[in-house]
Amino acid sequence: MQNQTNFHWNSDTIEYFKELYAINENDYYRKIEEFVKYECDLEDGETHQDLMVDLINKTQINEEY
Repeated sequence: MQNQTNFHWNSDTIEYFKELYAINENDYYRKIEEFVKYECDLEDGETHQDLMVDLINKTQINEEY
């Protein structure tokens, strides 16, 4: 089982995706995938999937980032 890593996200990024989720869930998932694929740099052992899951978790629940 892989350890879940918490990533640090810019507060503007979190707010953007929270608002998008409330407006259009289909666009939300597509844009998260695009954002992670084209705007994020992977570090040791990270995958795009790791980042997408973390960003989804932080934008669908009220969590401190």
